[in-house]
Amino acid sequence: MAYGYWNRILRVNLTDRTSRVETPDDAFYRRYVGGRGFIGYYLLTETRARLDPLGPDNPLIFAPGVVTAAPLPGAGRHSVGAKSPLTDGYGEAESGGYWGAELKKAGYDALIVEGASEEPVWLWVTEQGVEFRDARALWGLATGEAQAAIRAELGDPLVRVAQIGPAGEHLVRYACVVNDLKDVAGRTGMGAVMGAKRLKAIAVRGKAKVPLADGAAIHRLARWVASTLMEKHRVFHEFGTGAGMTGKHLAGAIPTRNYQEGLFPGVERINAEAIARTVRVGMESCYACSVRCKKVVEVKDGPYIVDRQYGGPEYEALGALGTSCAIDDLIALCKANERCNALGLDVVSTGTTIAWAMEAAERGLLSREEADGLDLRFGAAPTLVTLIEKIARREGIGDLLAEGSRRAAERLGRGSAAFAVHVKGLEVAMHDPRHMPHMLRNYPVAPTGGDHTGTAYEERGFRNMIGLCHFLNYDEAQVLELTRAITGWDDFDGAALRTVARRGITLARLVNLREGHGRHSDRLPPRLHERLPAGPLQDRVITPEEVDALVRDYYVQQGWTPDAGVPTAETLRALDLPVELLALAGQATPR
Repeated sequence: MAYGYWNRILRVNLTDRTSRVETPDDAFYRRYVGGRGFIGYYLLTETRARLDPLGPDNPLIFAPGVVTAAPLPGAGRHSVGAKSPLTDGYGEAESGGYWGAELKKAGYDALIVEGASEEPVWLWVTEQGVEFRDARALWGLATGEAQAAIRAELGDPLVRVAQIGPAGEHLVRYACVVNDLKDVAGRTGMGAVMGAKRLKAIAVRGKAKVPLADGAAIHRLARWVASTLMEKHRVFHEFGTGAGMTGKHLAGAIPTRNYQEGLFPGVERINAEAIARTVRVGMESCYACSVRCKKVVEVKDGPYIVDRQYGGPEYEALGALGTSCAIDDLIALCKANERCNALGLDVVSTGTTIAWAMEAAERGLLSREEADGLDLRFGAAPTLVTLIEKIARREGIGDLLAEGSRRAAERLGRGSAAFAVHVKGLEVAMHDPRHMPHMLRNYPVAPTGGDHTGTAYEERGFRNMIGLCHFLNYDEAQVLELTRAITGWDDFDGAALRTVARRGITLARLVNLREGHGRHSDRLPPRLHERLPAGPLQDRVITPEEVDALVRDYYVQQGWTPDAGVPTAETLRALDLPVELLALAGQATPR
């Protein structure tokens, strides 16, 4: 008997409105596990090179892991993957909440969406199968309105919905997939892929319990998290993310004015502590989690009414929409975060692209007329909120910004590419590598680009694949214990963990190589090589040579060729991957 998975992968074709269930064997799950493993495998083996990421041949893969839906804190995560319309390479984003666990409880280990519908459609997924439903009345609705309409149609308030907002419908290249209104698969533009398929939403209801090999061990680990909450997770429990912003400011490392500076004097007006004092009305959790780190904010009057159903701004939103745009108006930031969740926009790429535009305007490279008459100076809070609406619907200047900072800079020209802060086309998250050595090691080699989750490395890469939250303070021994307790893989040890993680990393690398992302893509943007003008980090300069050395060392560590980063045949064999994958990636077989 299999534990931790059902041996059932659901495929849905939107073109001909058919579905089927595939049943891989146990060896498939032991090898690919979930998350990135599934995404990398299917993208590499079932898609061709250089396909249009917004075309019908780009599959959209929803991939929980073997841990997802276990009755355990941190087991509520899933990944969403496809070829990215933002980076034109390997695309992947992770989300928490309840949707991924609900898909597993409906009896499916993954969902692969193929083709494209002629008319807007949404999917109703249960243990009995899939129904294709008309989404024309939902098209154009914000996520809260669409979820309410779907639940009303189904007559079930507990249905879990993953969906796109207007940003995905308008193919904004960094549109995200929103589930539970406040949890998002945020990076690399998976919402645009979903929008191109004319797929508005996927509603799921499941009632089955995922089989566990050792339920008593899982119960003990769950009780450990609850009993050590204040010792191990107090800050997350009390504030969510964003509580360390003042510390980043004091270290001179909080991204400010599009990464031009590292100090933001207004930080204490917008950090998580300020939110707790002023607009926070609650804390919520993801599936089965006792930590409850999701802040909920509400504002009932004033210039910005903020709807609590969309949660509240976490650190990445406070940084990208706030400090990077030099905005310290907390209510405006709460509204901006709300609109991103309602419209289906990645807050990191949204804020960073707007910050790029603000810098272009201040440098005289983008005129007020080109900006629809808006005040594009840093610190203009009303402009921020207005631009979010324009971006989501590609109106006026929003059409340019909807392309992301790399493409927007290419289109604008005028030297603006020098301060577009991205890696591989994905805007860099709000963690300055001049301050954080692990981000310096991560950003250049992360398969998705400027992502901060650290899944280019083994520990977090493994969590990505099994569907375990990065914020839970399980140590490696506990991660191994819970993996064994869920799956029954009694021989699964630290070496197996690292092999699984490296396998996922290597699959993503092969996809990127096939799509033209090689050594030239593994670098930092020019802005992050600049010297900060003030603060404790003003003498810290990252040189291209330093990055080159780190990248080369990473290639060697992964078993790839040191100059080009191509996995060797020997490495593929050691990872139990077919050597033929090199040919699928368009690579000669390096020895």
